[in-house]
Amino acid sequence: MIVFTITNDVTDEVYVGTTKVSIEERWKQYQEAAKLDHTAARLYKDIRDFGAKSFSVSEYAVAFDREDQKDLFDEAMEEHQGISLVGVKTTVPKPVKVAVKKTAVKKPAVKKAPVKKPAKEKVSSGRTNSAAKERAIKEAISEEKAERETQKLMKAAAEAQEMRDIMARLDNRGSSLKKR
Repeated sequence: MIVFTITNDVTDEVYVGTTKVSIEERWKQYQEAAKLDHTAARLYKDIRDFGAKSFSVSEYAVAFDREDQKDLFDEAMEEHQGISLVGVKTTVPKPVKVAVKKTAVKKPAVKKAPVKKPAKEKVSSGRTNSAAKERAIKEAISEEKAERETQKLMKAAAEAQEMRDIMARLDNRGSSLKKR
């Protein structure tokens, strides 16, 4: 990575830039870009006004990594009271594509014969319209709930009994400290 300076010999202004390629190649890019109308950077204006022969390009330093490059660039900017070339475009901007709205040609409407939809099946709403049936359903539900509750209680009682048995066995063993 190279830090370079471009000096305008007429105005003594110094531009400071960086490149990964050679400084000659970068200078050619700047000259080509100055010929384009889209470039409004100060360097390009000076190249158009004074001509490319009014500038001298020189290598300031070579950097081995990005941090070194930044330090050398800042040093060159300070030393020469330079104008930064960072961010100055050297290529033609890509044209912006504008979306063109396509208008569809309207076709005459053709009426189709109405299609009959099959009738939906009725879903039960939960009512049986019979008091006896509803009473029987409620009784069956309450019996099922009671049975589940008794199963829970029996399970809890069995677990409690198992825990009592385990504790009793531990107590029967006695402490190992007494045996020592």
